[in-house]
Amino acid sequence: MPKALSFLFCLFCIPSVLAQHKVIFINPGYADTNTTGPFWFEVSELMRDAADDLDIDLTIEYANRNHILMKSLVVEAIDTKPDMLILVDEKSVLSQLLLDLPKFDTPIYFLLNRPTDDELAVLSSKGLNISGSVVPNNVQAGKLLAQKLVEKNNGQANIYAIHGDYTTHASIDRQQGITDYISKTNNAKLVAQSVANWSATQAYRQSIGFLNHQKQINIIWSANDAIALGAIRALNDNKIRDKVLVGAINWPLKAASEKIDICIGGHVTLGALAMVNIYDIFHQQPLELHQSIAIFTPHTAKTITFVEQIHSNSLAIDFKKFSKTEQNSEPFSIAALLP
Repeated sequence: MPKALSFLFCLFCIPSVLAQHKVIFINPGYADTNTTGPFWFEVSELMRDAADDLDIDLTIEYANRNHILMKSLVVEAIDTKPDMLILVDEKSVLSQLLLDLPKFDTPIYFLLNRPTDDELAVLSSKGLNISGSVVPNNVQAGKLLAQKLVEKNNGQANIYAIHGDYTTHASIDRQQGITDYISKTNNAKLVAQSVANWSATQAYRQSIGFLNHQKQINIIWSANDAIALGAIRALNDNKIRDKVLVGAINWPLKAASEKIDICIGGHVTLGALAMVNIYDIFHQQPLELHQSIAIFTPHTAKTITFVEQIHSNSLAIDFKKFSKTEQNSEPFSIAALLP
């Protein structure tokens, strides 16, 4: 048999060896920047980079902050029978959907927001294949941002906290973080709080009202960078920007970060870690099933460069170095990612 024909014959005989694993990620956000910021776009970009390094066939579908659309995308994804389906259980809307669907075998990996322990137990008891999850420690985020703002402030800290939403685990845990910190800090007081649904526009409208009625506010704690930018616009309109410190959870681009006094982030990288973990699952490497990672660190010159590289598609990271399949694999960390 000629060599070319022999090679083709081998390709057809061992498709399982050569075929890429197919992974679908249902991104709850938008494919680009919007009023809630570029966070979900950045998550996707890092996941694509990791998928390329790990030779994974990754498809990303965007729900555009529409939970009805997100549910339909999940159903469509399951019908295509991927090797792994990555879901974000925002506001716990997916747990009940998964229970209501006819039985299916697609493995599921939760990213950034996962069901509660009780919900995970119910899903597993119903026969769903829950392969794992990775989430950030959002209590740490809320606490660290409050700490950095109070430390930077001179004197009594009168804080206005603008939360993300009422039901997402990330928002609830960040709120718990700032509450815990204030309860143990003598010179900090929570004088006002609201919920802006992660939106700069809503944060602006709410801040205008609170700043007019709570003149003692000298710190604004924001659940994300879009909220912070909305609050800053309100401060500028009231001509009191220089009297109020503003902090945000997320690592924004340089132009935005220069407007915010303190930013902390790092959880944008966890989508890439999810891809590494899934690669290791495919290769039967031992992993902690459900990971909660204290990933948050302050925004610095290095992390700003990192975010700029995400947007310019110029990252020079080989994500395979974090896989347990590598002989000298590195622990996944912010330090190992930065230029």
